[in-house]
Amino acid sequence: MDASELDSVGPRDHDRDWRRRYASLLASVPALAASARPVLAGYSAFVDAYVRLDDAAALFSPDAPEPAVRLAGELVARLRSGTGGEYLIDWPSGDAWLAANLAHSTGAGGTSAQLAKALALLGAPVLLALADRSPAQIDVLSGDILVAERGGPRRLAEVAPDPGHAKARHWIFESTAGAEIAGETVQRSTRVIVRLVDDAPENDPDFAVLSAMMAADCGAAALSSLVSTPDAILPTVLARVAGLARSWRSAGLGLVHIELADYGPRPHLPMRILEALSGIVTSVGMSLSEWKVIGGGQPVESVALADFARRHGLSRLCIHADDFALAVTAGDPKREELALLTGCLLAGARAAAGQPVLPAAVADEAVFSRLPDFGAAAEDFHTIACPAPWLRRPASTIGLGDTFLAGTMLVLSQPLGSGLNDDSFPDHPIKELSI
Repeated sequence: MDASELDSVGPRDHDRDWRRRYASLLASVPALAASARPVLAGYSAFVDAYVRLDDAAALFSPDAPEPAVRLAGELVARLRSGTGGEYLIDWPSGDAWLAANLAHSTGAGGTSAQLAKALALLGAPVLLALADRSPAQIDVLSGDILVAERGGPRRLAEVAPDPGHAKARHWIFESTAGAEIAGETVQRSTRVIVRLVDDAPENDPDFAVLSAMMAADCGAAALSSLVSTPDAILPTVLARVAGLARSWRSAGLGLVHIELADYGPRPHLPMRILEALSGIVTSVGMSLSEWKVIGGGQPVESVALADFARRHGLSRLCIHADDFALAVTAGDPKREELALLTGCLLAGARAAAGQPVLPAAVADEAVFSRLPDFGAAAEDFHTIACPAPWLRRPASTIGLGDTFLAGTMLVLSQPLGSGLNDDSFPDHPIKELSI
C-alpha cells in the first residue's frame, strides 16, 4: 500500500486496518525475541522515584522550601507548554525532603536500563553496563539482564549486590491530560525527569572488556544520551565511549545507535557528542520535541532528516512522537518498517499498562492518527513512517521512548537472513516515500 492509498481510505477503515496490522504483529514478537542477537546497552542506569504531580500538594505549599518552590515553578511552566524532558536543580538534600513529603514509588531509570529491562522481559539477550550494583539498583532491574562478571556474561539475579556504589535517585514527575494541577489543566500527558545532582555515566570496566569480546556476535549497541555528563568530564567520557564503540565497529558490529535527549540549558551538548562519535555511531534517535531543538528548527521532513543524517555520518535517523514514528534509513526498508511497528507496539502496551509488559493486545481506546506530510523523498534514503497506538490518557508516560527504542533494537539486531524478508513474519506495508 503506497502513500496515496493510505491517504484515501476512510477514518473507520484506517483505524481497522492499523488495528489489524498491530494485532498480527503480536504473534511475531516471541519469534523476534528468540532469534535476536545480543544488544550492548550503556551507559545510564538509575533508581527513579515516581510521583503523580496531582498528588504532590506539598510541592505547591506556601511552607515548601525555596528549592521546592523553584521546582514547582518549572514543572508548572512545562505543564503549560506540554513539554517533558529533563531538569537539573542543584538540591543535593532534596531527596530526603521529597521522600518525606511526596507519595512515590520506585523503578528503573536511564535509557540503557529501561531498554535492557524491556528486552529481558521479552526474553531477548542484552548486556548492560552497570557499575552501580547497589541493592536498590538491582531491585528495580530484571534478573535476566546480563552484566559483565568474572570475565563473562552473568545474569543479574546471580550477582552479589554491592552497597558501596549507589548513585543519587532521579525524581520523575508525571501528569495526565485533563488533570487539574496548581490551577492549570494538563493538555498533554507527559513526565519531567528531575536530577538533584550532576551524574556521570556508568563506568563499568568489565563491561568494556566483555563487550569488545562479544561485539562480533552482537546485533546492535544502544547508547544513552549522556545528557547528565558534567562539562568538566565530558571530553574524558566521550573519548572513553568513542574508543569502546570504535572497537565494537572494528569487530564487525554494524549498528551503533545513540538516543539523544532534552539537553535544556546545554544546547551545545548534542553536537559535541555527535562530533565525537562521527564515523562510529551509525544510527540516532530522538523524540519529536527533541528534534525541534536538536534539528535546529528544521521541519519534520524526509529531506531535512536525511541531510542531518548525512552531515553526521549516519545511515539511520529515527523520530518518535506521541502518535507516529518516522525514520530515514539507507538500510532495508522492510526491516525498518517492522522495527518501527514493533517499537510502537511495545511502547503502546507499556502506556496502557503503566509499566513494562509483554504486549498482549492493542488497547481499545488507542487512536491511530493520520500521518503528517513528510514532504518529498530524500535521495539515497528510504523514508518509513507509521501511526502509533496513541492514548490520550495513558496509565503512564514513563519509559515510553526507551521502550520504543527496545522494540526497534529487537528487530534491527536480527541476523541478516533471519526471515525478515520472507513469509516468516507478517507483511506490514506502511507509508514509504520511495525515490
